[in-house]
Amino acid sequence: MVTFDEADAGNEAEQHHDALTITLSIGNCNVQKVLVDTGSSVNLIMFETLKVMGFNKENLIKKSVPLVGFSGETAHSVGEITIPTYIEGVNKLVRYLVIEGPATYNVILGRPWLHKMKAIPSTYHQCLKFLTPWGVVKVKGDREEFRSCYKQALKATTKLPS
Repeated sequence: MVTFDEADAGNEAEQHHDALTITLSIGNCNVQKVLVDTGSSVNLIMFETLKVMGFNKENLIKKSVPLVGFSGETAHSVGEITIPTYIEGVNKLVRYLVIEGPATYNVILGRPWLHKMKAIPSTYHQCLKFLTPWGVVKVKGDREEFRSCYKQALKATTKLPS
């Protein structure tokens, strides 16, 4: 059984509104700035991230899927790719939709990954937990990484009056 208690929060228990941001291994590369998003119905990876990992457009399955954001804006994927994704002793083949353009995060892990992992995230405790054959595994979020992403997003959206 997976449970959370105040000990899981540790020093994170002070009032905060941070999203859960982690680092994990995708295709044998450590990828930072990975947002765990229970509101996303897909797993996303940015094309720029794939390029840094050594992939190119020939590695993608061409697939244009409309993606609707929180405020109703629409973007289309440029393809999809399935890559081994490893975290704390568990390796799964994960399907990602690939998008181009500027992004705050390198990867967004949505409900498909969470369900495949049977992982339970807690933004309050800044961690996620899942069962393995060896017991419950806890992955701590990186609040500093989240705050860096948040500042980057604010810079991109803040417009100075002219």
